[in-house]
Amino acid sequence: MVNFPAPVGGTPLPADFAPSILFAVLYALLTPLMLYRMFSKRSRTTLLIGTVTFSVERVVIFSLRALQSRNESHRLSPGLTTYMQISFGMGFIGIANDIVNLVRCLLVNPTFGPETYAQSPAAASKGGVHTPPPQGTPDLPKVRQGSRRFTGIMALSFLAAIVPGIIANSNYSKVFNNQNQADSTAQLRVASTAVALAFTIILFAVTLWGKVNLPLISNRGVVVTTVMTVLITIIAIYRLAVMGHRTVSLTAPSPLDTPGGKAAFYVLHVLPEWLTTLILFGDNMRKTYGTGPFGDYRIRDETEAQRKKREAKEAEKEAKKIVKTRAEGDPTTASDPLLREKKRNELIAVRESV
Repeated sequence: MVNFPAPVGGTPLPADFAPSILFAVLYALLTPLMLYRMFSKRSRTTLLIGTVTFSVERVVIFSLRALQSRNESHRLSPGLTTYMQISFGMGFIGIANDIVNLVRCLLVNPTFGPETYAQSPAAASKGGVHTPPPQGTPDLPKVRQGSRRFTGIMALSFLAAIVPGIIANSNYSKVFNNQNQADSTAQLRVASTAVALAFTIILFAVTLWGKVNLPLISNRGVVVTTVMTVLITIIAIYRLAVMGHRTVSLTAPSPLDTPGGKAAFYVLHVLPEWLTTLILFGDNMRKTYGTGPFGDYRIRDETEAQRKKREAKEAEKEAKKIVKTRAEGDPTTASDPLLREKKRNELIAVRESV
């Protein structure tokens, strides 16, 4: 008889029906807010795509979990059980990886001086927490480059949590009849969560470092990051606490199937995930972190040639706005081809000047 690691969250029982429906509805209620953040120019950022996918997937998984709780054949399905373990094991790590990209903007934005601020991601975030630094503010290129390298390494390092987690949980259906596979899965699950916990704590620490060493850092961003990393830490600690439990069957008694075990799962694992997702969509991350539409995507500061090219594009864009404004202010322009030609020549002259 194989002694395999008990599924995190336990076997879906009738008692799981109500909380599963509750969280399916809670995640579904986030959909309008999620769509607003993705389509509004004032809040749209690609840094939340991972969390968008996670949020949609959670509606599916809790709907399936509710189905399992009322149907014994689905409850004991190896495929569905494996899917549940993959989802619960990888979901919070994906959110943490999105937070890394936000922290990158949090650390990089306050390192720009007045002369270089235009190339910062915050410069593309109108009405955000970050504003152009006052004259005399020192530019910190070494700190900026160090922050980029560190957060880049952090983003890659989360693969050290993702890869063993995927391997362990995707093979969960094989643990029922193979003791070696069961032992390997148990070890990889612990390794995945432990690595994720370690990097989340590091992320929290580097945020505090930024608060102490970067005077222009977004205080709101520091608070939001602190809350989210604490929530992710709670999930990881809970998982490490319960993954030592083993069972010989999905129907055998397990501490994770008791009322206390179920309550702990929903309060310490599922609820923190939902709260973190709510924060990511509820707050305007583009304004709080100064992400712009794509975050801090630069590997290094722009060269002189890149700066001139950017400024030329900005000048041309501004010139088009001016010409358009003048044309809209003069109702004769639309009907007079000579005036339209004059406006076109003005635009050409502006282009040539830059």
